[in-house]
Amino acid sequence: MEIDLKKLVKDLGRIVGKDNAFTDRPTAFAYAKDTMPWDLESHHIPYAVARPSNSEEVSGILMYANSREIPVHTHGSGTSLVGLARPKTNSIVLDMGRMQQLCIMPERGYFEVGAGMHISKLRKALNPYNAMLPTFPGSELVATIGGAISVNTSAHAVDASLCKPGDYVLGLEVVLPTGEILCTGTESTRKPAGIEATKFLVGSEGLFCVITRIRMRLIPKPYMENIVAYYNSTEQIIDAVMGMYRQGIPTPLFFEYLDEKASQVGYEAVGLPQPGGAVAMISMHSATSVGCQEKARIFSDFLQKTNPIEARIVSDNREWEKIWSSRAEAGNYVYRLGSTFGSEITPRVDKLKDAFREAKKIILNLKSYQGNEFYSFGHIGAPTIHAYAFIPSKDITNEVKKSVTMEVRQRTEELNVKYGGCGGEWGLTAQRADFLKKKYGAAYIDAYFRLKKSFDPKNILNRGNLEGWL
Repeated sequence: MEIDLKKLVKDLGRIVGKDNAFTDRPTAFAYAKDTMPWDLESHHIPYAVARPSNSEEVSGILMYANSREIPVHTHGSGTSLVGLARPKTNSIVLDMGRMQQLCIMPERGYFEVGAGMHISKLRKALNPYNAMLPTFPGSELVATIGGAISVNTSAHAVDASLCKPGDYVLGLEVVLPTGEILCTGTESTRKPAGIEATKFLVGSEGLFCVITRIRMRLIPKPYMENIVAYYNSTEQIIDAVMGMYRQGIPTPLFFEYLDEKASQVGYEAVGLPQPGGAVAMISMHSATSVGCQEKARIFSDFLQKTNPIEARIVSDNREWEKIWSSRAEAGNYVYRLGSTFGSEITPRVDKLKDAFREAKKIILNLKSYQGNEFYSFGHIGAPTIHAYAFIPSKDITNEVKKSVTMEVRQRTEELNVKYGGCGGEWGLTAQRADFLKKKYGAAYIDAYFRLKKSFDPKNILNRGNLEGWL
């Protein structure tokens, strides 16, 4: 498709203002790049970037794009780990970053927020209202609330304890791919029963609409008690998780782990003594201080029966901050000092150990690269296994990076199919299109394509996020 970039930037400037429309190549390259480890290809690079400030401007861009059959790609902050943030074809990129309006209404029991507000900024704004935001991505300093709702990710939190953020969404303002603006849901704190568009559009990953505004229930912030447990091996932590579900132990809000290697890296980075094994980090929550203390005691007593080196409640907040931050520092290490290729495996709880063992075997026996290391950390209580192939060098070719990424994802996704799982954190489309077909069958994926066509007849919005890489 031949595009007159000078005309395009002028046309977009008439919709969003000339200071918010760009076709220069440095800007285009910046918006094409995401966290995927391989470099850009020419079809990733957008024609233009537009920064709308409201749903009317989003509508204007989508109607303009439809009339000219130009693809449009939605951009929150580019933190997706499975390719959602990278355009799959040349397009107009919608940067939602200007849409940060916030209105907190405790008298109504909810708040309304623009899709472009960063999660950390929103969490800070909710603090004076003693309210909790029900999503906890590691990238929350830059991740947007619109992206979290589009994927419906609870991130680090345990779903069985908190549910998904979509369970707290009361309504949305969205723009359909053809430009119509819809408002969904309710202004009551009781969500509608039966057919209602909010439930369908939350988690739709930009396939059917652009989310511009979100109405969410205010959730009272709970009391927290924290527990650390040290084990000789990661598999002992997995046994504890399996026992927690099997015995009906109160589910924590967070249940993180660092495997034997990651714990050494993380603890060294924060100045803690070497743990001598794998580490589990658990946070219990309750509406009352007494209730939280009781839940922590019950969980600590349970852990004592799982043969830890040590398991204890951590009452010193400064100590806990160090322990908790070791998890992030382990991730920083593997991403900063080499080339890292990750996976998300969410098996049936009773198959958690089998899935972990097979994931480790896959990572250490890659066909696309030999000699990589294995690291594992993440949200084991969810349950989620993040199995990482770590190459202690960034000096590898683009082709190798791409082939390792694809092999790790494909082979670990096969474990989700084998053990009944389906990623609960990173979303499903783009790199996971083949997984959908394998897990649910042709009729299932065909239904998605028919829905996509009914919402988006010209396949304008986020083209490639359902088809897979184009």
